[in-house]
Amino acid sequence: MSAEELKLLDELFESCQYQDSLDMIEKLTDGRDSCEVKWRLARTVFFLSKQSTIDDEKEKLVREAFGHASAALDTDGDNFGANKWYGAILSEKAALDGVTERIKQLENVQKHFQRAVTLNGTSDPGIWHMLGQFNYKLSEVNWITRKLINSVAPNPPTASYAEALECFTKAETIKPGFYALNLLYLGKCHLALKQPGEAKAWLERAAAVEVRCEDDRICREEATELLRKL
Repeated sequence: MSAEELKLLDELFESCQYQDSLDMIEKLTDGRDSCEVKWRLARTVFFLSKQSTIDDEKEKLVREAFGHASAALDTDGDNFGANKWYGAILSEKAALDGVTERIKQLENVQKHFQRAVTLNGTSDPGIWHMLGQFNYKLSEVNWITRKLINSVAPNPPTASYAEALECFTKAETIKPGFYALNLLYLGKCHLALKQPGEAKAWLERAAAVEVRCEDDRICREEATELLRKL
């Protein structure tokens, strides 16, 4: 697959044309076995799962995406995209397998995110957003869940809202406005750090995003609700 075709796939993805992206990959006669195509296929199927409102279909697509991500990582374990999307999809797949499995995979998810940051953290905002979400969600767990994490995970990762904010800020610095949910989480981090003025500015931007996909809808609804409570 040529560099121009890969660029087109990325453009389709960034414009939320996930089905068109999938159709293009499935029509390929050359390059289907490359790592670059495999992780893009995983990414596309994963985002199609986000659009589904049917639980069984959503789960099926997540597990299919994980299979493609695993294949990409097996093809090239040092590939940036393979590590990035393997980490993201593993997190979602582990959640489907229950609380214990999700906890067991925390260290593995973090490992692949950090590997991706090492490989291409200077120019890709998405991996910083993923690492930010990882840190944010780990920071908000209650003490009961924290005890469970400490008892199940061999080397339980730790995180803070300040670390999450640093990641989301880094993502926004690399490419401002690249992803609606990054705006939302910047606001949520400032709220968690008891900085309502800073939170409001980000949440107002998040509440005004154009809705093109499910993540945009979630962003607008959650930001609007949080603004009401300020």
